[in-house]
Amino acid sequence: MNIQQLLKDAEAGSIRSQWYLSTVYFQGSGVVKDEEKAIFWASKAASQGHTESQFNLGSIYSRETSPSQDYDKALFWFKKAADKGHDSAQNGIGVLYLNGLGVEKDYEEAAIWFLMASNCSLTICNDSRKREGNANAQINLGLMHYVGQGLPESKSRAAHWINLAHRQGSERATELLEEYRLWNFIPKYFI
Repeated sequence: MNIQQLLKDAEAGSIRSQWYLSTVYFQGSGVVKDEEKAIFWASKAASQGHTESQFNLGSIYSRETSPSQDYDKALFWFKKAADKGHDSAQNGIGVLYLNGLGVEKDYEEAAIWFLMASNCSLTICNDSRKREGNANAQINLGLMHYVGQGLPESKSRAAHWINLAHRQGSERATELLEEYRLWNFIPKYFI
């Protein structure tokens, strides 16, 4: 990776280079980690419509440990990406509503966003993003059902959603199925 060439291309307006440079600065990959520069370059790409950069900005602004934390900006950028079918952005919006971060706590709204992200293959996701749905959103829906948080309390529905994430290889889902003893609520042919 040639940082000088990447900077030159990003400064010349290359959206891909701007996005990549923001990722490099955010992770500290080959450069000193610098959240401010990561936000600068992600903003350049995001304002030109780059979906992944929009999601990345939402993620940075929603992190509790970020010096740049700003839930209003997080929601703004998550919505930009979610409107294009970005399932992780849809999940991010759900988390904001579930926890009342920058918005009024609204379990129904959270469930709607989690459902959109969970059923990515059935919603507005474009063809390249169609897949089994967002595992984190499926876990979130399962947990909402498990405790009856804005959704009917139901161990079988909780097991259904968490199992969908488990079937995608989510270690967290597997741990939750064990911890909450939900295996018996899943028909054997769905495990």
